[in-house]
Amino acid sequence: MNPEERFSAGAAAQGVTEKDWAAFRRLTSIELSEEERRLAAVPQREAPEAEEFMALHWHPEWIPLELIEARLAAAFPAARNFLAIPTQHNKALRLGDWVGVEADAYDRDYGQKVHLLFHFRAEKLPKAGTFLKMMERTYNYRAHQLVDILNRLAAPDESWAALSFSKKAIQPEAARMASFYAIRLRALIEMSGALGSERDEMLKNRLLSDFMEARLKPKHEALMEQALLYIKAVKKSVKAELKPEAFYSPRELIEEARSFGAGVVIPHPPAFWPILLSDLDVDGWEIWNPSTPDHAIFLAEALERANSGRKKRRLLVFMGDDTHMSAKIRPDLLDKKAARRPEIGFQDAWREPLLANVLKRSGQSRANTLNEYRARLMGA
Repeated sequence: MNPEERFSAGAAAQGVTEKDWAAFRRLTSIELSEEERRLAAVPQREAPEAEEFMALHWHPEWIPLELIEARLAAAFPAARNFLAIPTQHNKALRLGDWVGVEADAYDRDYGQKVHLLFHFRAEKLPKAGTFLKMMERTYNYRAHQLVDILNRLAAPDESWAALSFSKKAIQPEAARMASFYAIRLRALIEMSGALGSERDEMLKNRLLSDFMEARLKPKHEALMEQALLYIKAVKKSVKAELKPEAFYSPRELIEEARSFGAGVVIPHPPAFWPILLSDLDVDGWEIWNPSTPDHAIFLAEALERANSGRKKRRLLVFMGDDTHMSAKIRPDLLDKKAARRPEIGFQDAWREPLLANVLKRSGQSRANTLNEYRARLMGA
């Protein structure tokens, strides 16, 4: 086949193949094999003598919560004092007596998207209807981002040469390759009915890259490397067109959540520093997270200074393991960084000597946060 035609839009439109379907099903399946169920229920690490633990920032994704409950019970068999609340992105989930969510918001003062963690008692769900609808609107917007990327890549009038790449030159055939597989993947998503179903959790922005790697032969490796750079540039351009009106402001979300007794935590603030200047009504900051591990002491000291002049309830120190459960059972299909994140409920930074000294000086500890935050959520 002529190189100009190999990855043409016409060739992409000729129809998906059984191999396309096989790759797509493997990448988007939420059905667990017996081995995967075992991997979900059996922790990679245990603390048999630990009497307490805290897990307030982690993502079940599409893994059944009953398997995660079994995992936590096996990891902390002696624990009697704990809080374990899931925080899915923009989708509130219940585990036992608790509900949690990691919400996207848009801070219009700083022109920046930020995250917030919300936790509340399950018995408050009847009063949380407005908040849940707010989450649903944001979730639906974010869930369609992959489709927006695919549409941009598939558009025949896309000026690929105008996009910002690395110093490497991008061959036109690499752009055609990306467009070809974008058209194929878009067709698969439409025919599968995955969008809007339980499987839409699998429709992440990296799905196109994974799909290409599953379908292309090693002989295309050099060309695919360039195609992936092109895809990355298109993703960046789509994300840069973020629509602020699709998000609520941090204050709007917090005000609604507080109306029914939810707790609020700022996760990984190094990802959006200005939020710490907004004097938001939150219960505390996450000073350590595996995605932002290098600022814990600085944040602990900053939080101590913030508390010195605080008239309301003092800010508490939180740490998030930020575990993504799918990475624990299918590490070969997911981001390697996510696969290296710690086990749910384990945040070793609590015991790091220098940080522990700072926390002790300011009267902060895991036990204190655990007991104080639970009391706040219980309305004490």
